[in-house]
Amino acid sequence: MKQPSPGLFAAALQALSSTAPRSRSLASTMTDLLDGLNTSHAESLPVAIRGVLPLLRGDPERLRFAVEIAVRLDLFEVAPAVAELADSTRDTELSLAAATLCSNPAVDQSLRTRIANMTETDRTELIRLDPLTVPETADEKYLYWQSWPGASTEGIPYPLAPVVVLDQGFDALGALRFAVSLDQAGAMVRRLAPESEVPNWFGSQTVLVCRSQTRNRVLNAYPRFPESQIIPEAPPTDDHQLGVLLRRVNTKLLGSQKLRFNEFPVDISTNLWDPEVFVAGVYPTRDIAFLAGATRSSLDYLRQRGLLIPLSSDPTRWAFRDLVAFRTWSYLKSVSRRKVSSSVVPSLSRFAGDREAVKLGVTSEGAVLVDRGDGWANVETGQRPLDQIITDVDDVFRPFPYGDGRVPALPNVGLNTPLHPTVLHGTPYLKGHRISAKGLASLHRRNGGRAILSAYPELANVSLDATVKVGYQLLASA
Repeated sequence: MKQPSPGLFAAALQALSSTAPRSRSLASTMTDLLDGLNTSHAESLPVAIRGVLPLLRGDPERLRFAVEIAVRLDLFEVAPAVAELADSTRDTELSLAAATLCSNPAVDQSLRTRIANMTETDRTELIRLDPLTVPETADEKYLYWQSWPGASTEGIPYPLAPVVVLDQGFDALGALRFAVSLDQAGAMVRRLAPESEVPNWFGSQTVLVCRSQTRNRVLNAYPRFPESQIIPEAPPTDDHQLGVLLRRVNTKLLGSQKLRFNEFPVDISTNLWDPEVFVAGVYPTRDIAFLAGATRSSLDYLRQRGLLIPLSSDPTRWAFRDLVAFRTWSYLKSVSRRKVSSSVVPSLSRFAGDREAVKLGVTSEGAVLVDRGDGWANVETGQRPLDQIITDVDDVFRPFPYGDGRVPALPNVGLNTPLHPTVLHGTPYLKGHRISAKGLASLHRRNGGRAILSAYPELANVSLDATVKVGYQLLASA
C-alpha cells in the first residue's frame, strides 16, 4: 500500500474534518474525497484516511461519520485505526465498524482476534466478524444473511441489499469511483484483495466485477456460484461508461434487489437508450452538426434523401436519436475501411429505444443491435449476430477525428459540461445547474465573467471556463 503524500493527507483531513454530518450526506463527502484524485492518490487514500481518524477523536460525531465512509467503501486498510479508537473510547458504533471492516479476509488475523476478544459478549458484532457465529434470533439471522450471503445453502426468505464485490487488482481510481456510485444505488460494496482468502460473500444477490484470474479463484472456492453473476470488466473513470457498467450489474440482480438509479445525478444514472430518453431532445441543425462532428450540408444530404427526418421543419428541430444516428454515420465513415451504408442512419432514427438495453450497437451494413446483458441481438429480427463486426455506440460517444476537426465526447461534451436529452431540451449545460453552455457564452460575450456573475451570483466559486468554451463553439457553429 502506497504512503499518502502530504497533499493527499491534507485533502483527506480537510474533507473529513470540515464536513457537517447533520447537513451533508455520506455520498457528498465521499465524492469530495475523490475529487481531483489521480490513480496514485487513489491507491494511498485508505492509508491517508487511517492517519486522519485519530485527529478526529475529539469530535465523536465527525469521527463516526468518517468511519462510516470507510465501512461503506470496505476500506479494510483503515481497520487498525478504527479498532484502536474503539478500544480506547469504548464507543459501540466504532466497535461495530471495526468488526465489519475486519470481516474482510485481507485484514491480519491477529487484529480479527483482538476485535473478537473485545466484542465477545455482543453477538451482532461477532456475526459481522465471523461467519462461524450461529445466529439465533430473527434479527440476527437477517444480519447474518446480509453479511454472509454465501454461507447459507437454503433460500433466504427476505429481500437483501445487493452485494457487489470488486476486484482490488483493478485501477484504484476507477474502482473507488465505481464503489461510490454503487453505494449511492443501495448496494453493499466489498473489496476482494488479490490472493486473499475467498469469503462467504457470494450468494444469490451478489455480483462480482473482476479480472479473469479472480473469477477462476472464486469459482474454485464456490463452484455453485453462477458464472453468469460475474462481470469480467474493469471499472471505468468515464461517467457514461460508469453508467453502462452500473446497468450491467443491474441486469444480474433479482427484481427485489435492483439498484436504485433514481439517486444518481441525471447524467450518470439515466439509461440513454431508455425510450423516454432516446426520443427526447430538441436540437437545432447547427447544434446537431457540431455535436455529430459533421457539416450541415451532410445533414441536408441525409434529409433530402429521406434518410433522416426532423421532428419539425419550421423551424427545423431534431431529436436525440437523430443526433445518435448522424454521429454514428460520421464515426463509421471516419474509422471504417469498408464502405459504410447510409442505411445505418434511418435504422437508428427508427429505433424507439429499449429500457432493458445495456449497450446499443450497429453494423456498417445498417443493422441495429441491443445487448440486454446476455449478448447482442438484432432489434428487428431478434437474431444473434454471426461473424458480424459490431460497433458499440458507446465508442461513437468518445471523441474522434473527423474531417479537419475533432468531435467532442458525449454525453460529457466538456469538463463539467454534460448534456442529457431530458434536461434543457438536450443542450449542453453546466453540471449541477440548469444553465445552458450557450447561455453562459452569450453573457460572457457581452461583458466577460462579470456578466455571468451578475446574472448568476451563485456561480462565484464554480469553474466555468470549459462550459463557456463549449457555448462559444455552439454559437459559432451557426
